[in-house]
Amino acid sequence: MTGKGFDTTAGDPAKYNDQYLEEYEGISLKDMALSLWGYRTIIVALTLVAALLIGGIGAYAYLLQKKQDITRLRFRLDFDGVEKNQYPNGGKFSTSDLLATPVINSVYDANDLKRYLSLAEFRSSLAVLQSNDKVRLLEYEYAAKLDDRKLSVGQRSRLEAEFLEKKKNLMVPIFDLVLSGGSNVLSIPPTLRSKVLQDILSGWAEYADRVKGANKYQISLVSKNILSKEELEAEDYLVVVDMLRVAISRIVNDLDKLREIPGSANFRLQGSGVSLSDLKYRLQDVDKFKVSPLLGIIRLGGIAKSDDVTKVYLQHCVFELKMKEEDATARERVYESSLANYGQGRRSVLDGIDGGAGAVAGSASNPLIPGVPTTIPQLGETFLNSIVKMAQENLDAKFRQEITQNLIKEALEKVVISSDLKFYERLLSELTASASQGGGSSVISTVRSKVVSTVEQVYKSIMQSIDELNAIYNGLSKASLNPSGTLFTVTEPVIISQDRSLTLKKAAVYVVLAWVLVEGFILIGVLIANSFRRKEE
Repeated sequence: MTGKGFDTTAGDPAKYNDQYLEEYEGISLKDMALSLWGYRTIIVALTLVAALLIGGIGAYAYLLQKKQDITRLRFRLDFDGVEKNQYPNGGKFSTSDLLATPVINSVYDANDLKRYLSLAEFRSSLAVLQSNDKVRLLEYEYAAKLDDRKLSVGQRSRLEAEFLEKKKNLMVPIFDLVLSGGSNVLSIPPTLRSKVLQDILSGWAEYADRVKGANKYQISLVSKNILSKEELEAEDYLVVVDMLRVAISRIVNDLDKLREIPGSANFRLQGSGVSLSDLKYRLQDVDKFKVSPLLGIIRLGGIAKSDDVTKVYLQHCVFELKMKEEDATARERVYESSLANYGQGRRSVLDGIDGGAGAVAGSASNPLIPGVPTTIPQLGETFLNSIVKMAQENLDAKFRQEITQNLIKEALEKVVISSDLKFYERLLSELTASASQGGGSSVISTVRSKVVSTVEQVYKSIMQSIDELNAIYNGLSKASLNPSGTLFTVTEPVIISQDRSLTLKKAAVYVVLAWVLVEGFILIGVLIANSFRRKEE
């Protein structure tokens, strides 16, 4: 066999191998180095030219890039729960709340920003950024420690726990509210930009308190809107008194809600010194000494603006309560039936499990010694059956508990319904009897004036109680949830700066990378040119 450029049939085999390697393995590192050294003058010249060209292009791009005007306001969130992303009342908090649509729209309109930019441009130019350099340095420090592959599992776990603990201590909720953009943002005067950022923070604090109830407990309370003086004057006397009675009942229920707040028993309003207990006793006295006697006067004296309207109202109340009573009774029967059926089915299942276990134990006999049971399968089946029974008993207890609670709830509701039903039935019967007897016109006129004046007194007392109820609620919320009453604190004055999207540090990195890439192309080009020259020679 004859190879290209050398003879394979004669000569020394070692010489043949050297010829083969020289021909087919290519240029060695030594040859490459010698080749590059031979072209060192050209390489240096090309390198200088590339460095000057790349540096010039980088400087040109850096200096001529558009500057971006940035207005920054740094602030700290001061309310409890911010580390858990929660408002003081437990509601969900997010930094996006600061830029909520109602807040942005209000600030945009209040500062007449439509002169400079559209609402969409204004919204897109705003951002909330968290600023905490200490946390960033801590992350770099522990990232280097955790990269050590020699760490054991225990050491790594301790480092991670230590990092999380230190990070938690350093997590100061400091943020930057940033307004940045192009020519439209630049057209806004600097003083107005500063005011806009401060207005956004103030608007968010008001929005969080008013809409989301950030500084208040999540408890719904009655307001003065539950009663309208005009409606009371238009309704019949008995209907009005009934409305007052229901309103008092609702206020008392809300008082009981507030009593569940820690510290509410000792809280008193400043100035008047009214407490929750005082309010409750006062309303109970109003109901007992004013509202109840009014009902007695109306039903016994047959006082009504229209007897037919009053009777229709009472008849409707009786009808509605009877329907509710029937519904409650039907629900009771459903729960009782479900509980009874479940008990029967439960016994059948347990009997089946016990019977199956006995059949398995009886049939599991030793095939080698007839009549002698196999011990291991019998114990295994008993153990599994015990586990199944325990699980079934736990589910059974939970189900029975839920059914019992529902039964108690329906029974209590039925008691209230039955009591109201008897009350309205008695009112209807007594009002009908008193209307048939009639009375003197002078007596009726006197009684009517008494009813009107008492209704006015009860209405005023209810409105005052609602005001005091909400005042106690606000005072409890402020004292327990956010004593300072503020959600944020501005830590630094507004800073206005002009930044480039491409920083000097990034530009330098890009220039170095480009120079390294071009230098590689220069070296490769020199080697390729040298190889062609050698082939031509």
